[in-house]
Amino acid sequence: MTIDLTLLLKGFSVGFVVAIPLGPAGLLCTQRILANGRMHGLTSGLGAATSDAIYATLVTFGLTIVSDFLVTQRMWFRLFGGIFLCLLGIRVLMTKHTKTGPLAEKLCHLSNYTSTLLIALSNPMTIMVSAAMFAGFGIVGSSIHWTSALQLVGGVFLGSMFWWVTLSASVGTFHKKVAEGTLVILTHIFGSIIIALGIIVIIIAITRY
Repeated sequence: MTIDLTLLLKGFSVGFVVAIPLGPAGLLCTQRILANGRMHGLTSGLGAATSDAIYATLVTFGLTIVSDFLVTQRMWFRLFGGIFLCLLGIRVLMTKHTKTGPLAEKLCHLSNYTSTLLIALSNPMTIMVSAAMFAGFGIVGSSIHWTSALQLVGGVFLGSMFWWVTLSASVGTFHKKVAEGTLVILTHIFGSIIIALGIIVIIIAITRY
């Protein structure tokens, strides 16, 4: 398979643009970096990047039946996402910053990955954003070869992950500089914002459909 740098760059651009908005996943990622360090931000970002790659796969491989279903059922996805955000916000508020062992640390990374993956997947409108950007680049899902589609998806994943690496690296510089009292206040702020966003998402899901 010949690597097409143009396709990779197009996919990279889509992934980067989709990942940039500081939504619930970004807030969670930032809170986890400040509380526990860069690796927790990276594992959180990996979940969001995986979601972006999944939705990009649906677009580039022309899986319209699946993507149409996700879009038409977006009320239920948003409702699930809103409830999940509220639960995550409550969990953040109840977080106690204590040292953990190796096993607990691994489970924490798995939880970071899974939670941000579910949050990102609960917003199928990402499909429409990706599709619009691919159309702008002159890419039509059903007309490209599968090898090209794979490179586009890979580019999307790399672009999204590049943003999360950048966020983790920049915010991570403050990890050890934040005092315990300040961290507790920030944790409560982040948790409250996440709960508020969850409630807003639930209200939108109920009232718009």
